[in-house]
Amino acid sequence: MQTTPGIRRSLVEHSERGLVVTSETIAQGAGLQHKNTLELISKQHLSLERFGLVAFETRPRLEGQHGGGDVRVALLNEQQATLLMTFMRNTERVIEFKVELVQAFYDMARQLADTQRSPMSEDDIVAQALQITSARVKALESKVAQDAPKVDYVDTFVADEDLITIRTLASDLKIGENELRAILLERKWIYKQESSRWSEKEQRKKPIYRYSAMADKKNYFHAVLAHDAPRFRGEVMHTLKLTPEGAVAVTRLINQMRRAVDSLKGMEWAMS
Repeated sequence: MQTTPGIRRSLVEHSERGLVVTSETIAQGAGLQHKNTLELISKQHLSLERFGLVAFETRPRLEGQHGGGDVRVALLNEQQATLLMTFMRNTERVIEFKVELVQAFYDMARQLADTQRSPMSEDDIVAQALQITSARVKALESKVAQDAPKVDYVDTFVADEDLITIRTLASDLKIGENELRAILLERKWIYKQESSRWSEKEQRKKPIYRYSAMADKKNYFHAVLAHDAPRFRGEVMHTLKLTPEGAVAVTRLINQMRRAVDSLKGMEWAMS
């Protein structure tokens, strides 16, 4: 399956997502049915999405492919495509196509670099490098100066009016409060402690819970002390609230999870 650089480059596309290859191209090159390739992507989506979300598009079928009309294809970046090929059985054709695909990404990247590079003298190159370095240093200094009060503010004190409850954020994200807490517990952003206290109304001990932030997520949460509430294991009870930074991070997490679910639904639709 020897190919020229021109043909190799046609395997890889330059899109708004960068350099990508379609699942249909991979299926054709590896001698597999496109349906089976999509099933493999679905099965290994968690591993693939460590290198970014897998995007999907509806396109006309490749020439020579069975069936007519449009087909839903996955768009994989270089890392995702390389990883997907490692999940395939190493037939002679698959091994050859792995080499071709790696070369195709390399050729396309080099071609793009060549087209974007303009002839420069040695003095121009040195001057440009100095300008870039100086600009980066100034940008970093500016960011450090801007972030310093913000970091100090989050680490030392967060006013109540700047906090948001988990219930409020759950409502804004259109998700149940208990479901959001369960996600944060499962992702190990927070942890739960249990105790009990006597209920005069019910004349029995009732379980009570206290949620706290994991050590590496302290900047996302703030424990608001409740001195007038009954003690929790001999300590002051607190209510866990989200800082502005935490609210942004949780929103990003939920949106990523929703996009992943939508992608899976899209693959299921394509294979139905």
